[in-house]
Amino acid sequence: MNRNKLLPVLAVALCVPGVVVRALHLLNGFDLDTGLPAVGDAWVWYFTAFLVVAAVAYAVLAAPLRARREETFEQLLGTQSPLFRMGAVISGLLLAAGGMGYLYLTMTTVGQDAVGWAKVLEMVYAVVTLLCGVCVIGLAKAQGEEMNEATAKLTLIPLIWSCLHLLVNYRMTCVDPKLASFAFGLVADVMLVLACYHLSRLLYGKPGPAKLGFCCATAITMSVSDLGGYALASLMGSAAMPVWSAKMVLRGGLSVAACILLAAELFVLCGSRENEMV
Repeated sequence: MNRNKLLPVLAVALCVPGVVVRALHLLNGFDLDTGLPAVGDAWVWYFTAFLVVAAVAYAVLAAPLRARREETFEQLLGTQSPLFRMGAVISGLLLAAGGMGYLYLTMTTVGQDAVGWAKVLEMVYAVVTLLCGVCVIGLAKAQGEEMNEATAKLTLIPLIWSCLHLLVNYRMTCVDPKLASFAFGLVADVMLVLACYHLSRLLYGKPGPAKLGFCCATAITMSVSDLGGYALASLMGSAAMPVWSAKMVLRGGLSVAACILLAAELFVLCGSRENEMV
């Protein structure tokens, strides 16, 4: 297995220890009485160190992809693989279902986010999430054919969605005193934006396959570790652990759903020259 093929495998494999370390951070890094970050907590540094080491490894493994900067979108990501299509369709269906679910929650729940413009923003976000799911399914079919002006636009909606996703997540957490429990998720959303940007860049700018590979791998590990760690910590239970709202859990799920597409793209990008899934 060459360095390129190792990148997506490692990005997925490191999600397992990432989930465990993130769960331990959530279980041990917060004060029992206030729920605020505990003074002198070491687990936040352990998780940070884990992510930094993973990012360095991804940068090294993605570096050889720079040699493919002159290749076309079809050469880099074109594929007829049924495994790729299955992954992309699953991602699209989860995004579409999550968009409808988020719209329902926005219209039926009342709380601290009842400010008019904020609610409109969330409704727009929900609709764009639904459209993103449809575009992801269309992109799965388009990558097996020669891209044209119409199908190239399918990469733009995921980029717009990722930007809205980051904006809504930041808007909902930036004033929370427990921001430390959300900060890793926000950084993961930044990497998600960059991954979607470099995916679109293959068609609308000078291709950067190495940057795409690095951003995809980092977004996958961070997003899955963040949500998976919260799920594992919730199962283990702790009175001090911050409690996420239903909307926040759903937004975390949407990040992971988008990462299924990124993982599928990464396996194609780092596969054989014929772009078959490994």
